[in-house]
Parts: sequence; structure tokens; C-alpha cells
Amino acid sequence: MTAAVNTLANLAVGLFARCAENPAATIAWSHQGEGFSPTRAGEFAEGVRAYAHGLLRMGIRRGDRVLLMAPNSVAWAMLDFAILSIGAVTVPLYISFGARELHYVLGDCSPKLILLQNAEMLQRLSPHDWGVDPEHLLLQHPGEGQRGWSALAELGAADVHSPLPAELGEIQRQDLASIVYTSGTTGWPKGVMLSHGNFLSNIEGFLHLVPLRAGQRLLSVLPLSHVFERATGHFGGYLLGLENAYAERPDTVLRDLRAVQPDLLIAVPRIFQLLYERTLRGLQERQGWVGKFLRRGLGIEGKEAGSWQRALSSGIVRRQVRRRLGGRLQYFVSGGAALDPAIASFFLRLGLPILEGYGMTEASPVIAANPLRAIHPGTVGLPLPNVELRIAADGEILVRGPSVMQGYWNNEAATQTTVIDGWLHTGDIGELDASGYLHITERKKELIVNSAGENISPQKIEMRLASQPLIAQAVVFGDGLPYLIALLYPNPELAASIVGAANDTRRLEQALRESIDRALAGLPSFEQVRRFAILPTPLSEQEGTLTPTLKVKRRRVAERYAEQLAQLQ
Repeated sequence: MTAAVNTLANLAVGLFARCAENPAATIAWSHQGEGFSPTRAGEFAEGVRAYAHGLLRMGIRRGDRVLLMAPNSVAWAMLDFAILSIGAVTVPLYISFGARELHYVLGDCSPKLILLQNAEMLQRLSPHDWGVDPEHLLLQHPGEGQRGWSALAELGAADVHSPLPAELGEIQRQDLASIVYTSGTTGWPKGVMLSHGNFLSNIEGFLHLVPLRAGQRLLSVLPLSHVFERATGHFGGYLLGLENAYAERPDTVLRDLRAVQPDLLIAVPRIFQLLYERTLRGLQERQGWVGKFLRRGLGIEGKEAGSWQRALSSGIVRRQVRRRLGGRLQYFVSGGAALDPAIASFFLRLGLPILEGYGMTEASPVIAANPLRAIHPGTVGLPLPNVELRIAADGEILVRGPSVMQGYWNNEAATQTTVIDGWLHTGDIGELDASGYLHITERKKELIVNSAGENISPQKIEMRLASQPLIAQAVVFGDGLPYLIALLYPNPELAASIVGAANDTRRLEQALRESIDRALAGLPSFEQVRRFAILPTPLSEQEGTLTPTLKVKRRRVAERYAEQLAQLQ
């Protein structure tokens, strides 16, 4: 299969070739009613061609930008491949983008066509104020007097059996496929230019470590606008013969897992943290000798168990967890943020390994990954075989290879400071161990430098804090201060049981203090959190304090809670 990817001229050719192999095979699943309905490969390819010819009839040509902003669906996937098949450029955006970011992107990439979900999104975008031709604006769910995505397919239906540029091989690997705007923890989004070859080479590379195979079924949870999901589950899945199922909503993942019965799940660490906490809570609540046996066997309590007890406990709990997740799950893939090593080790003991990887949008995106047969928890795995990786003198991870971006759209200055002599400067600090596995130690640009000049990685402290059952979210600050301070959002259920009917918040503060001390035990004094405040509500995308991939926007958090932070200093 790797060799087949190596020979592809572009992404769309790969999609059409896969569909032609077995047109009657299931290629995708959509939520419908109480379950999921299949889409066959032949009808998927026909849908792509109909959309593509509709785009051509609308006047969309090679190099034109098409903005695509809607939730995950089979139609989204078809449109993406349709755009690429005529040599146009997909600009995928998170549905949570606010008006400020949307207007910036509109001005930056000047899309010739805008594809949105519904009227609410249209109102948020206010495209007419930005000179967007209403003839080139379509809604997935149109209201009265509005044009829908279906109109695009109808427009191209008559030409559906005519050849497309991609099928003739006119679109080559070096041609621009997508402009992916970074979610931006600071400042304005930057448009990362990724070619067909960037994505294809990334698939070629990660296939050696992440075993995506024809016939596997995966549940699509992350937004398709996220480059990790799009490169691995979307492009990788469709080109390699997998079945892609689309979760109805982020909050229906567990229900959808049971219904879809996937072989693998690709997600961000927060999903695995929730699953870990739920599994752990179930084990802690299990009464009697069986509960004690399982907890000891999994290393949760008591002295170390014998090998037979560990194996039996893991088998029992693995079957229970797999049953809740559909019954067929073989492994997970994690990316987008750091995974707690304790969570990775726990699931590895269960026999449900998590393949943690590392990447960034500018590398299309996978740079390294843990191979399924040799997972090292606490690392992000081995560099892809077609990627060069080295550690600079200051510890920064540098990457070179065919998956490194073409540059930033309309931002040559940022390109020149990010890609120097062909080497992508990731902004992350790391090290390679004796086995060649990569360890990420900190984010270069997010280091805290305290008043004593000590360099502190906030992510390391936050990961330890969030591993405590009582602490759901933690954000650490301390630049220029003699000590670290933190904003904490406690686990609502546990917090409610602690404060009790009398609403005694002092008991909660004491319990949080104890959790902090446990989490940071053994760290030097300058990495201890001296003071903290309790957040009234969780950080979220909606309030602008988290990115769509659940990374903390530190500047937004600092602005929103400036008063609380001032009181802690």
C-alpha cells in the first residue's frame, strides 16, 4: 500500500483509484436516526465528480481558494476531494472561528467560493460586508431564498462521467492543495500552505509506524478542519481503503463508538483522559474482593501483583472497556497535545495501546509516532523514516523533509524565520533517547522565566496538576514572579461532594491544596505552585480560552482573569 501512495500524482487520483477497485464496498458511515447508514465507494466517487463539475461550471479554476466551514460529514469529505480534483485549494476552517478570525482569513486568502453550514454561520461571517459575491456562497442547510450545496451537485450532474483534471494527471505533487490556518494560541492565524505532495509524503511516512489498513473502520471525532484528522483519518483513511464513520457531535462520541464499532479511534489526549477517568472511577467504586483484585492487578492500589493477576485483571477490564467502545477496538492514535504518560501506561497494560505521536501543521502534520509493537509511554515515538530530525544547540527540534510546508500564505517574513535552510524550526524543545525515541520537554515560546531567571515549562506543571482527579483544568503563570500561580477548575462532581450542603468552599480549597502538593511532589521549589484561584466556569472554545483542539490560549486566559491573577501576585 505504501508503494501505491508513492506513485500517486495527487490526492484525488488516489481517491478515485480506491473507489474504482471496489465500487460496492462501504467507504463511509453517516449518523442517521438511531444508527449509521453506509455510503458505497462508487456513489462517493460519483458525488465527488458531481461537486467537482459543479465547481467548474461556477467558474472555479486551478489555484482558486474555496473556504469550507461546516461540521464533519460525508458531504464535507466529498467537497474536499472535489476541490482538490480540479486543482483548486481547500481552506478548511473550524466552525468555532469567531467573526474576528473569519474576517481576517477572508481578507488574507480572498476565497472565490465560500461553503458554510447554515444561516447562523452566514450571519456570523457577514460576507457581504467584505465584498463576497453572494452567487459564490452556498449553505449546507439553506434557508428560504438561499442556495445549498445540493445546487452545486445538481449543476455538475450532467457532466458526472466526464474526466477531471486530476484523473488526467494534470495536478502534480508540488501543486498547492490546502491553506490551513493555525488555531493560534497567540496573535492572528497564519495560513500554512500544504501541497498534494506534502500530504502524500506524510502518509507514506506515518504508515511505517501507524498501521492503517484497508478494511479497518475508524470513527471521525476531531474536526476535519484539523490537519491531524484530515491528514491521517481523512486522506489516509480514504486513500488506504478504510471506512470513515462520522460522529454526530463531540458529546455523542461514546454512544457513536458503541454504534459504529470501530477498529481504531484517532483523537486528542482530552478524549483519552475522560475515558481513563471514567474507567478508573468504575474500578474505585467496585466493591468486594473482585474490586480489590482488579485494582491491585492494574497497579492502582496495594503492593505489586503477580504476573498472572496482572494478566487476568487486564483481560477482564479490557473486555469491559472494549465492550463500551463497540467491541472491536484494537488501538488508539493520539496527537495534537501531550498525553499524560500515566494514561498511556494504563491503557498499554490493558492491551488497548495508544499510539502517541507528535507533529505540527507546518509538517503536514506528523513528525514522529510510537510504533504499535514498541510503544514507549512518555515519548512521542520515532521520527518518520522520510523525515530528518535533529536537536539544535538550544534544544529546539528541527525537521526537514518532503512533508514540510511550502510556507505561510502572504507572509514571507514568518516563513523565513520558521524554515531556515530547509529546516523547520518547530518551537518545541526536545531530546532523543538512546533508542531514538523523541521526548518533548517544553514549548520554546511558552517558557515561564521567573524573577530568579529560572526557566519553567508550564505544560509540565499543568499536566501533573490535571492528572489529579479533583483538578479538571489547570493554567499556570509566573513570568517575572518569585513563584508560580495557577487558575484551577475543579471536577464538578468531586467538588460538589467536598463542599457539601453547607457549600463550604474552604474545604474545597484545602482539598485542592492537597492535590497540588501531591501532583508536584519531588519537583524543585521554583516549580511549586504557591497560590491559586478557582475558576467559576471551565475553559472552553465558546469563551475563547481554548483552541478547537483544546489547547489553552494563555493570552486570552490572562486577559479574561486578569483581576484574579493580580490578586495572586
